[in-house]
Amino acid sequence: MPKPLSSPEKVSGLSHFPAFFALAGVPVLVIGAGDLAEAKARLVERAGARVARWPDWAPGADLTGFRLIIAAPEAGSVDLRALRVAATAARVPLNVADRPEFCDFILPAIIERGPVTIAVSTGGASPILARLLRAVLEKAIPPGYGTLARLAGAFRARVAAALPDSTERKAFWEKHLSGAVADLALAGNAAAAEAALADALASPSAPDRLPVALVGAGPGDPDLLTLRAARLIAAADIILYDALVGDGVLRLAKREAKLIPVGKRCGDRTSMTQAAINDALLAAARSGGRVVRLKGGDPGVFGRALEEITHLETHGFPVELVPGVTAALGAAAALRCSLTQRGVARSLTLATAQTLDGSADHWAALAKAGGTLALYMGKAAAGKLARDLIAEGLDPATPAVAVENATLPQQREVATTLSELPLALAEGAFDGPTLLLIGAALAQIGAQAVPQSEVIPAE
Repeated sequence: MPKPLSSPEKVSGLSHFPAFFALAGVPVLVIGAGDLAEAKARLVERAGARVARWPDWAPGADLTGFRLIIAAPEAGSVDLRALRVAATAARVPLNVADRPEFCDFILPAIIERGPVTIAVSTGGASPILARLLRAVLEKAIPPGYGTLARLAGAFRARVAAALPDSTERKAFWEKHLSGAVADLALAGNAAAAEAALADALASPSAPDRLPVALVGAGPGDPDLLTLRAARLIAAADIILYDALVGDGVLRLAKREAKLIPVGKRCGDRTSMTQAAINDALLAAARSGGRVVRLKGGDPGVFGRALEEITHLETHGFPVELVPGVTAALGAAAALRCSLTQRGVARSLTLATAQTLDGSADHWAALAKAGGTLALYMGKAAAGKLARDLIAEGLDPATPAVAVENATLPQQREVATTLSELPLALAEGAFDGPTLLLIGAALAQIGAQAVPQSEVIPAE
């Protein structure tokens, strides 16, 4: 005995049921004469439909020969209520552009990546929002996914024949659609991806050594990640992350990913040594999963990336380096200032106050270089820094800015001069990661900033 229809009161969740229709050879009516109707007609024609175009519709016109009706008429040219009644009587689903009250179905915003089609809908509540979300997803889903989908389709029958067991077949696809084959396809190297997949199918038990990704997490704001960095973080099984990596960045990881803090902070003797970090990274790589080493800023700028690359490659693990926005550039963007200016600052020096033995660096060469100085890990050495630069001939009134937690909601900054920099830092009680910017180019933000005794508070 068939079950009765469910009661609407007991059904919750979806406002519309998402489905993809095969329209090849299917008769579809598009009503309207304007640009919007033309765009709708082109869309369904691309799906293979046989499209009929009516500039308008009058009651009594026969709709029974169509499987779908899409209406985008000029305002007032069609009685939409009558059209809805007629379409319902003919049992033909109707869509009316921008009029959800007359729609049996809605047209989502779509993203096409070859055979991959992604639909975004707000249930008719806000088509513009759906289009904005589509733009976000288009940036996050590279065109290489189309290459990967075509490759999977081409190999589907071969894989099914070689691996008749469904569990083995599923494991094969899960491994290679997110492993080295996927990396090659997403990088646009279709031929190499095809060859790698063929090799994997010929010897499916052959172990892979996945590359370890050293990924720049930027200054903290997840919106400043590169698209590749975001994709690698989302796919990682194990993430070893620095103390300076923001929580928003870590939230991009999948729920089952193992997150391992390996943070080091300047002057903190309880932090992990670099040797211990190298060993932890190697142990993670040996686990066989996808490993990301997440570093604040750019991994190649004061990130000791070479030591980790050398350690991994010595033990036979390939390494990929993914750039990030370094703190100096993130801070400059947050301050809305340019670190180089024609006729004012023709060079930019990135420097660290910490040497291998932890002592302060020498500043004479930096003073003579001119331009703008971006000083990492310089908070503790600010007093000596100011004295040495002034002693080498730098004007005590040279503009200086200290920026704490650059690009994050809790960012604080103070604009001062080189001679007053140590006092400004002390009065501000800056205890987070702080970047020092020194040079004439920083004068442009002086009018925006408060005196050094009135440091902008964190909220």
